Amino acid sequence: MSQIFSPRFIFCSAVILVVFTLIMPVSATFQVQQSLLNPSAIPLKPGTQQSVTAIIAIIPQGATTFIEGNQLQLTTDLAAPRWDVQVMVNGIPAAVIAVRGNTAFINGFLLSYPNNEDVSVSASVTGNVPDGVPAVNLLQVLQLNNAGQVIPGAVQTITEPVAMSPTPVLTTHPVSVSPTATITTPVPTRASGLIPTILIAGLVIGVLAALKVKLENEPD
Repeated sequence: MSQIFSPRFIFCSAVILVVFTLIMPVSATFQVQQSLLNPSAIPLKPGTQQSVTAIIAIIPQGATTFIEGNQLQLTTDLAAPRWDVQVMVNGIPAAVIAVRGNTAFINGFLLSYPNNEDVSVSASVTGNVPDGVPAVNLLQVLQLNNAGQVIPGAVQTITEPVAMSPTPVLTTHPVSVSPTATITTPVPTRASGLIPTILIAGLVIGVLAALKVKLENEPD
């Protein structure tokens, strides 16, 4: 009996237990219970300011409310977001996190309490609704293990549709055209061939008449 519980056996058992604990999958220990949009109109309007507030309940699965080596990661796809995050213990604010950017982190140390405590997170983020997307992730909550990896099944997202911007219609305005004066250039007309003939005949007759008068006036 003493050989079964030898120090070597106890050491090996402890090592196996630690390894089993490390490789054993850990399920999510949080739940997004409620959310509030401001403004509340759906679908969201592109380019407008939007806020979302969510209550994240921490669900104990062991001696503490949260694994101290883990952390919660909060992300949003809103543009220029501002975060207001509070860790609540029995309804009383225990920690306040105010950051800017698309990601906020909550250290597991701030969430780890004895399992008889009521721990939750009030997360509020405000930003601008992006344009040109059919939907936007307002708030996504992920649980990361001590290696910074997402725990399988530990992802919850608040997503809302976004109204599509109307396609601008190109309108054509009538172009006013000022009246253009029409200038008619006179076209020279060709003289009829009869007129020069009459002139020449008249000239010949006049010369003959003058010659006749001269001959009659000369003395014989």
